[in-house]
Formats: sequence, C-alpha cells, structure tokens
Amino acid sequence: MSTQENNTPATHKRVKASVIYRLMLIGLGIPMFIFSLICGLLGMFGYNMVNWNNETVHGVLALPIALLSGLFISVFFTLFLGTICCVGLWIYSRFRPLQVKVLD
Repeated sequence: MSTQENNTPATHKRVKASVIYRLMLIGLGIPMFIFSLICGLLGMFGYNMVNWNNETVHGVLALPIALLSGLFISVFFTLFLGTICCVGLWIYSRFRPLQVKVLD
C-alpha cells in the first residue's frame, strides 16, 4: 500500500449548476428526511411536532405530512442556497480560476 495521497488537482473555468444543485439537494435532503421522519414518528405518538395550517397534526396523518414538509423545505433551500452558491462561484471565477481536488 502506498502512503501517498492519490489526488489530482483539476482547474476548471466552469462548474455546471446542475452539479451544485445535485450536491446541495443530497446534502440537505438526507438530514432533512431523517429529521422529518423522526418528527413524523413523534407526531404519531402524540407529541406536538407537526403543524399544518397552524393546527397540530397527530396520529397516522402526522408522518406523511412531516415527510412532505421536509421534502418541500429541502427543495426550497436547495433552490435558494444553490442559486446563491452558483452566483458566488460565478463571481469568483471571474477573478481566479476555480481549483478542485479530485480524490480517487
């Protein structure tokens, strides 16, 4: 086995927006799904964790509403923060080339 890191620096002038949005959706979606699942399960057992139209939802209906809310929040934040990230990287790339380390 080699003790050297097997990395290759890659310099790009452009990063596709779809890559940024995909990474943001995965990074936000998985933790939000876990959090929504926990809130939905707690809501099923009577905890005041799930609200819909300013009314607390309990019982079996709490789980799908919590998962739907988590999906909506994940997509919203992905669109909002992904757009800000794309604009920031676009501005940065105007002054310096973007370097990305690719690890094998």
